[in-house]
Amino acid sequence: MKKTLIALAAVAAVSASYAQVAITGGVDFTMAKAAQSLTDGSADKGLYSTDAYIDVTVTEDMGGGLKSVAAMEFNADGGFQSANYSGDKSLTIASATSSLTVASTRTGGTLGAVFMAPVVSSTDHWAAANAAVMTRSAVDALVVKTTIAPGATLAYKYLEAGVTGSGTPTATINALSATYAAGALSLAADYAMYSGAAYSGDVRTTKITANAIYDAGIAKIGLGYDGGGAGTANSNSAGTAAGGVYFGISAPMGAATVGLNYGKRDAASIMEVGAQYMLSKKTFVTASYAAFDNTAGKQDSYGLRLGTSF
Repeated sequence: MKKTLIALAAVAAVSASYAQVAITGGVDFTMAKAAQSLTDGSADKGLYSTDAYIDVTVTEDMGGGLKSVAAMEFNADGGFQSANYSGDKSLTIASATSSLTVASTRTGGTLGAVFMAPVVSSTDHWAAANAAVMTRSAVDALVVKTTIAPGATLAYKYLEAGVTGSGTPTATINALSATYAAGALSLAADYAMYSGAAYSGDVRTTKITANAIYDAGIAKIGLGYDGGGAGTANSNSAGTAAGGVYFGISAPMGAATVGLNYGKRDAASIMEVGAQYMLSKKTFVTASYAAFDNTAGKQDSYGLRLGTSF
């Protein structure tokens, strides 16, 4: 008995010296009709894997009030043509008030949080003619963030995008970000400065995005603003250079959540309605319909999605 207790104590001591590991993930499948082709009006239809991913997070207490957090995603994202790849990865060194993060990620910026409605396809993938809302471009990032007051943070971000075969980025981005959260209200804003081959001449080299989200309990509401696409003509009058406004609302109804998303830039707009029903704590079914209107014409898409997370 004594030997057993000593052995258990030894195992506990060794385990305590190791980092904490968390493993989460999810698997989703969708039956959907995608947006029509801009050339012949046809549309992809069928059953496909929407998401299949595993996220691993390792947290270590470094002592002295510091901790390190390493995260990596292994993803077999769907689409009508599935592809396996290693997803987002990051390493963060953090204190109680500040952090340094290096990451390789696909980011949708601050606007993705505005779209509240549960939908089959991610709204932040929407980039139709004359109507780019945001992108999920691959970037390498370095982020320094600090808390300046209760609920308020400031951050500096250095991003490299469009890496070529030689490893040289085609664009670099320096951005200043601020967030504030108090009770049911949260605010976020980014000011980004672009440089690179695509950002020379008479084109925009800066971009502003901002959002406000309010959770009233009976409904969650989001408002967003996009000051116009960097790299486009130095004008705010038309196309992707024009500013965009975005809106989302969702409301819980027992085990279900319903919502609406809307976005508009110049002559282009998107409207989505969706509903999600929780079959259990982890398993859900989602249905949504989206209508697009831009210079290429009117399009729509719809689908049904079944998924679970763990």
